[in-house]
Amino acid sequence: MSRLGLFYFNALMNPLALLLLIGVLIVFVVEVSARTPGALRVSTGETLRALRGHRRNIARWVPALLRALGLTLLVIALARPITGYQLRKERANVIDIMLCVDLSGSMRSMDFEYGGKRRDRLFVAKQAVRDFIDNRKERSGDRYGLDRVGLILYGTFAWTACPLTLDYGVLERELDRANIADQSPEKQSTAIGSAIGLAVSRLRKSEAASKVIILLTDGRNNAGELDPITAARLAKDFDIRVYTIGAGSVEGGLMPTSGLWGTRLTRTAEGIDEEALKRIAETTGGQYYRAVDTESLQEAYAEINELEVTEIEMGDYFEHKDGFMPYAVLGSLAMLASVFSRRRWFESIP
Repeated sequence: MSRLGLFYFNALMNPLALLLLIGVLIVFVVEVSARTPGALRVSTGETLRALRGHRRNIARWVPALLRALGLTLLVIALARPITGYQLRKERANVIDIMLCVDLSGSMRSMDFEYGGKRRDRLFVAKQAVRDFIDNRKERSGDRYGLDRVGLILYGTFAWTACPLTLDYGVLERELDRANIADQSPEKQSTAIGSAIGLAVSRLRKSEAASKVIILLTDGRNNAGELDPITAARLAKDFDIRVYTIGAGSVEGGLMPTSGLWGTRLTRTAEGIDEEALKRIAETTGGQYYRAVDTESLQEAYAEINELEVTEIEMGDYFEHKDGFMPYAVLGSLAMLASVFSRRRWFESIP
């Protein structure tokens, strides 16, 4: 394994291509062992002196060495070096999880604090979900995790932002892009039943023995055709546990409203339907969490993160980047240098 900057690689995708180096070696040996011409007639002594200065034995090998180096580097490029890390798992203790995040209009309520500043519920919820995802990784900073996790967003209707995946980089990107449709009031209701129903449809064919839905909301079901309790019973039929989180302060939300004197925060009376969220969790064998501030919201996800995992069969997977380009570029330059040196010093003199 090379560790020389750009020439670092972890493995070769086509290692059999290195057999071509045998041909490169043969060509090099034949070329350097070839006999030089025995005589040469030139018209002036000055030309002869210049020629003798360049035809020393070592200098005569320069084009051959450059050509051999160039061909060697091109052969290595043909073998396709790869860089990055590889993570191979034939079996792993994992759990399939669908995260459901509320994007209704009430999630704009600014009754949470984060980093010493007042923040809206969605901002804090996304931070808590991001921490939850990071804790499912084997090592902090990894792109891939051991658990398959998906993301469902919902307002007036529900949609799959990210299907079940081990690629947490894609999952986190979709979470970052989640936002409330401020310009579309008709999309700002809360379809809790639809979100659970969609999550069930994503998990019902899963091979995992343990399947979980984590649903976060700050309101009550007021949209969609599927009743939340009916959706919970459907989840139970497929052995899916639903954990529910009610986010919002006890006093109610602080909605930003625009007026003549700028933006004001107005207290809203609409609260969370805790009874429904408790029934959903109890029906499926899950648990209900009340998150009245940032700390309790993070603690809810942290406690759910301690779920018992199960074992399922997994295929091998790895992440890598092609590393052939430095070899291809330097090899091409060496070939050009070989041609130039031969034409400059060793071509026949007219």
